[in-house]
Amino acid sequence: MFINPMWDSESQRIGKQKCTPLGYRLHLVSDLVGFVALILLLVTFVYLRFRSVLGSFHESLWWLLAVPVAMAFGGTLLHRYSWLLAERKGFRYDDKTCEASWLENGQQTVVKWPAAQETRVE
Repeated sequence: MFINPMWDSESQRIGKQKCTPLGYRLHLVSDLVGFVALILLLVTFVYLRFRSVLGSFHESLWWLLAVPVAMAFGGTLLHRYSWLLAERKGFRYDDKTCEASWLENGQQTVVKWPAAQETRVE
C-alpha cells in the first residue's frame, strides 16, 4: 500500500513513458506520495511514543495514524489510474521478450530495451 511495485524492466518504464506521458508522471507522483506516507507513518509512531513517554498521550491522538494511511491509499489510487490510462491506449508488456507495445494513430509502436528504439508496425 505504501510502496508500489517496481518496473519489470526498463522497456516497460520507457514504453509507458512514451505511451502516456501523463500516466507516467502520475506513476512517479504516486511513488513519491507512497514514500512520503511511509515516512509520515514512522514519524507519527515516534510522535505518539514521545507523547506516551511525556505522559501527555491521549487516546484521541490515534486518529493521526489515519493521515499516512489515507495518503498511501491516495497514492495507490493514482498508481492504478496511471495504469488505466496506459491500458486505454492498448499498452501491453511482454515479459518474455521484454517488449512494450501500444497503439498510436492506428499503428502499433514497440519499445525494447537496451536500444530503447521505437519501431512502428503497420
